[in-house]
Amino acid sequence: MRVILSILLWLPISAQAESIIILLSDTQQIYRDMAAVIEPGHPQQTRTVLLDEFIQSGMDSNAHTLVAIGTRACESGIQFNPAQYRVICTFLPSQTFEQLVTHHIDAIINQQSVTAVFMDQPLQRQIDLARLIAPNARTLGTVFGNTSVYQQEAFERLAHTAGFAPQHAFLDERQNPVQILTPLIQRSDIFLSLPDSASFNRNVTRWSLYITLRNRVPLIGFSASYAEAGAVVSLYSTVQQLAEQTNEVIRIVEQGGELPAPAYPSAFTININRSAARTLRMELPESETLAQQLKQRGDGQ
Repeated sequence: MRVILSILLWLPISAQAESIIILLSDTQQIYRDMAAVIEPGHPQQTRTVLLDEFIQSGMDSNAHTLVAIGTRACESGIQFNPAQYRVICTFLPSQTFEQLVTHHIDAIINQQSVTAVFMDQPLQRQIDLARLIAPNARTLGTVFGNTSVYQQEAFERLAHTAGFAPQHAFLDERQNPVQILTPLIQRSDIFLSLPDSASFNRNVTRWSLYITLRNRVPLIGFSASYAEAGAVVSLYSTVQQLAEQTNEVIRIVEQGGELPAPAYPSAFTININRSAARTLRMELPESETLAQQLKQRGDGQ
């Protein structure tokens, strides 16, 4: 017994037990912050690596789970995915994950080995919030880009169910955002901003904030910075909330369970810009009250 124990003590940690690899898409601090929440929560050995190192060295033969933070990490995890380990993608948009899975379907077909925790909010939850803050609104507007356009059918259906007449337009990089957004926002009693590509988000954020304010139309954003910049309300999940949900998925694996299906965030944060609300003469409840009302309407999945 002592001999065995002595041998184990001299073995590398990765050889003593199955491990969890936390893969970062790059060196951005937000990825490191998320890894810092995930790492301490598991009794098994965890190791954080950057994508470049992972591509060069490949998957640790002792690892059973790869937690991929961000889009690039998720794509590499799916590409490298053999049958013996599972991939948990996190901190990426739902539409991006669906595109990755479709593109790499040959690598994962017939395998229950890939799941995800999305960073964007379910469309139902966003539309429910629109109805809560604007109970008398008749029209709900949004603009789609090349990535978010797949949500158009669901947006129309869910908006109708919530009592809105949906208003929408499509915007690509060749078009003038002011010419597209102005008439759309003028037809909208409330405007919902949906996440898309980074360049699309930059253009739409800037102009939608300006045009909605000029036309006195409430805007719902999808990040903390949106509310800080002037959106009446923002709905999003924090790094801490996403990391905790990712930890829950890892614990299921550690306990021998099957990977759950890809999921939207279960926990979320509502940020209200009181100055913008006063400008629009909107009397909104506390953010905690709105959050509780949203939860009572269902999980929004």
